[in-house]
Amino acid sequence: MNFLFALVIVSIGFAVGLEVNDTCVTPCDSPGRCVPVRNCSYALKIVRKESPTYQDSLFLEKSRCGKDKGLPLICCPHLLNPEDCGASLGNRIFGGTQTKLEEHPWAAVLMYDTARGRIIPKCGGSLINERYVLTAAHCIRNVPERWKLHSVRFSVIDVISEVNCTTIEEEEICRQEFGVEQITVHPDYDKDSINKQHDIAIVKLAEDVTFGKYVKPICLPFDELVAELPIEDEEFTVTGWGQTEKEILSRFQLHVEINGKSNELCNEVFGVANVTLTENHLCVGGDAGRDSCKGDSGGPLLRLVATNWYQVGVVSFGAKRCGSEGFPGIYTNVAKYLDWISDVVNENHCHNMEE
Repeated sequence: MNFLFALVIVSIGFAVGLEVNDTCVTPCDSPGRCVPVRNCSYALKIVRKESPTYQDSLFLEKSRCGKDKGLPLICCPHLLNPEDCGASLGNRIFGGTQTKLEEHPWAAVLMYDTARGRIIPKCGGSLINERYVLTAAHCIRNVPERWKLHSVRFSVIDVISEVNCTTIEEEEICRQEFGVEQITVHPDYDKDSINKQHDIAIVKLAEDVTFGKYVKPICLPFDELVAELPIEDEEFTVTGWGQTEKEILSRFQLHVEINGKSNELCNEVFGVANVTLTENHLCVGGDAGRDSCKGDSGGPLLRLVATNWYQVGVVSFGAKRCGSEGFPGIYTNVAKYLDWISDVVNENHCHNMEE
C-alpha cells in the first residue's frame, strides 16, 4: 500500500463531524464536498504520486472531514455555483429576438486569430465563474489548423464593431476582453465522430473577470432537482451571435425560445445520417425558423428555474439548414459533465500548506 495513502486512512479515520456529500471548506478556503478518498480525483492524484512530499501529506491530513462506515472522508475541492449566478435583469436564433445586454450577461464570444492578420468571432461560450468559460470541443478541435483561440469577449453589443465602448441612454457600456491561459477539451471527444460525443471544452481566462451588471456567471445544474427536470415539451432558451435567416453572422446577440424533444425523436430524424444520441446529448427545437445555427456553437442552452437561469446544454450540431421544421438541434448535456467540469476547474487547487 502506498505509504501516503495509509497515512491518510489512519489520520482521517479518527475524524468525526460531517457526513458523505456534506459541503465543507478545503484547507485553501475553497468550497468542497466531504467524500471518501477514492471518490476525490484531486486527492487520488496526490496519493498516487511516486514521490509525495510532506506538504502533500499535510494537505490531506488537514482536509479530513469525517468518516462513514469506517471509511475515511476528505474535503474534496468541488465547483459550486457563484453567488447570484443566473440572475438576469431581462424578462426572460434563428428566428430570434434581439437580446438586451443585461438579459444574458454570461454569454461570451470566442475570438480567433486566423493567422492572416484578422481576429474574427466564430463560436460562443458561457461564463461559469470568475475565471472559466464553457464552450464546445468542436470550437477548439474542428477549426482550421492555423486558427488559434485569441480571446474571449463579454458585454458585446455589436460583435462586428471595432469600437470598445458605446453610449446607450447616457450610460457608457464597454465590452470586456480576456486572453486565454489554458484550454481543456474533454479527453474522450473525437473530432471525426459524427455523433459528437463529449462535445464540451473549458477555457481558462488569463485573468479573473469582475462581475457587474453586464457580466455575470450562469448557474450550472449542480442541484439534482434542477438536473433531473424533464426535457420533453419543456421550454428552453438559446442565445448567440450565429447565422440568421438574413446574415451569415448576426451583429447583435439574439435569443429564441425552443421546446425540448425526446432523444428517441432525434435518433429517428437523424438516423439517415447514422447519428445516434445518448444520455450525453439533449434534443431540443425542431420548429420552423426557430433554432441555433452556425456561429452559435459552444453557446448556452438555458432554462429558467424559479428566478434563476441554468445552463443545461452546449450548442453542438444540427441539420445542415438551420431552422428546418422537424429537425431539432443537438446539445451536449451539461448535467452529465459536472464532475469533469469540477475536476478541470480544481486541477490547480492549492495544497502548499504551512504546518
